[in-house]
Amino acid sequence: MHRPVASEAEQAADYDSRARRLSQELATAPLHTHAYGPHPQQQIEIYRPAQASPQDKLPVLVFLHGGAWMAGGLEWCRFMAPAVTSQGMILAIASYRLAPEHRWPAQLDDTIALTQWVQNTCEQFGGDPQRLALAGHSAGGHLVAMAVLGGRIQPVRACLPISGPMDLRYGRVPSASGAGRVYRYLLAAPEDDTGASPICALENNRTPFHLTWGEHDFERIVDSNHRMAAAMESLKQAVSTTIVRGANHFDTHLMLAEAHNAWYQTLRTALS
Repeated sequence: MHRPVASEAEQAADYDSRARRLSQELATAPLHTHAYGPHPQQQIEIYRPAQASPQDKLPVLVFLHGGAWMAGGLEWCRFMAPAVTSQGMILAIASYRLAPEHRWPAQLDDTIALTQWVQNTCEQFGGDPQRLALAGHSAGGHLVAMAVLGGRIQPVRACLPISGPMDLRYGRVPSASGAGRVYRYLLAAPEDDTGASPICALENNRTPFHLTWGEHDFERIVDSNHRMAAAMESLKQAVSTTIVRGANHFDTHLMLAEAHNAWYQTLRTALS
């Protein structure tokens, strides 16, 4: 019997439950926590390999959660800590101010601020600022792409958005749809969609990108990542892609609980 495909809301609720459960089961205490701003959502947690020497200068991964810019937090990312630190890397997970209380570009401003803090501070906890990558899932992938392409942070080694929307120019769409929520809750004005789209900010980019999405991801994610990769290739910018077979929008993040996942090989190569 053919099983109906779960709705976006049903998939999101399942992801919330699974990510929280994995984080409770797998996460260890962070080495350091930091509030990079006065709002409770402006938080960073640092995880470092327990076996690392204090003299080691380790590569650093900054990772942002998803949640359609309106939900989520560190509880969706802590499960990654054992897998990342087992690669001999430092993990910095971060949260940011959420819509609709905070409209765009508050989320981008926070991404830039937290990245600058990590770049300026990571040597204090054994990180190498010259070997830093930005990544994130869904809205988090969109935010790290915009931070890199905006030219307001120091260069990073790589940007690795996972199931991130690379083009927010959806036009006239139902306000209750996944695309429509961008206009209803995130953007202050509809015309802000161009300035908030990574695909529209590629000029002069020098950062290598690796785009990941699921075979069964949301149509708008699949479409915009295909077009983003093609646009970068046409500009002769460094870009690679992975389509995760059998994966939906949320599987592409939950798979990172496993240290042997192929995404980590891509990350290690980028930071080598």
